[in-house]
Amino acid sequence: MLVRTCLLVLPLLALGGCSGPPPSFKEAENLEAQANFEEAAQKFELVCAEGPTSPECQQSSARAAGALVTAATKAVEKNEFGKAERLLVRALVFADEPTTKDIEARLGKEDLTEGVRFEQAAADTDKARAFEAMNTPAAGSTPAAALAKAWIEKERPGLLVAQVKAACGPEHQGSCADTFAKLSALPAQPPGFDEAKAAHDAEQKRTEKARAELDRFIAVFAQRGKKDLSFNLCLAEKASEIEAEFQRIRACEEDIYADGKSSYERFDARQTEDSLFRRRLVTLGDPVAIAAYEARQKGALATGEDPKKAAGGAK
Repeated sequence: MLVRTCLLVLPLLALGGCSGPPPSFKEAENLEAQANFEEAAQKFELVCAEGPTSPECQQSSARAAGALVTAATKAVEKNEFGKAERLLVRALVFADEPTTKDIEARLGKEDLTEGVRFEQAAADTDKARAFEAMNTPAAGSTPAAALAKAWIEKERPGLLVAQVKAACGPEHQGSCADTFAKLSALPAQPPGFDEAKAAHDAEQKRTEKARAELDRFIAVFAQRGKKDLSFNLCLAEKASEIEAEFQRIRACEEDIYADGKSSYERFDARQTEDSLFRRRLVTLGDPVAIAAYEARQKGALATGEDPKKAAGGAK
């Protein structure tokens, strides 16, 4: 009899009585009990569609947000940072104002942001770019730091092989010699080492003539520096002997340079030497090698000797 009564007054059951809570609500609670928080949130989202006037509908949004936040926390614990971020963003749709502030604070936490940066770098197919991006999380103290360091350690040998090929190739992307030195310093030769070495050796052969010419230029600059130092010393010594400055300069030029050139002619000759030196530098295509030669030029002009030879580095 009771069953028949319920069937007769079916339109009134939406207000309560024999219908009970929407099925999705109970399913969501069961999923929560099983720690399936993301699936629970999906079920909570269906509650109002099934029972728009039910008491469970009024609390379903908050329950969905709470389940998503919990799922995000679990994701972070598993180092699934991108997933955690997506869950938190999704939770904002259902959250009330206090929960929204909490979620926004979580989204801005360094643990999460650095973790997302790590995942994005790890997913980048451009290993060189990924390596650069990975240095940021690796330098931090978040859980992602250890992951980034492990990634760098694992990928570094293969990356160095690729970097040597790029640096020693026609595009000259980086320093051929410097990158190959880092590759050679690895405790074990990674796959592709022989190809990288071949590229390095070919580049060394290509620049052999230019490097020999640059070495000769350094000797010229050292000689110039030595004479300039002697010239300045001469001017100081003759200060007490010759009163007129132009006469002191002429006397010292004749004593030190002894090339029969005027100051203007000597200046022009030096400008030509400097220009030819810079042109040879460009042909190297290696920023580290170029910087080393520029430093040697500067040192040679300042001290009158090749810094490389002075340090015992000449071969």
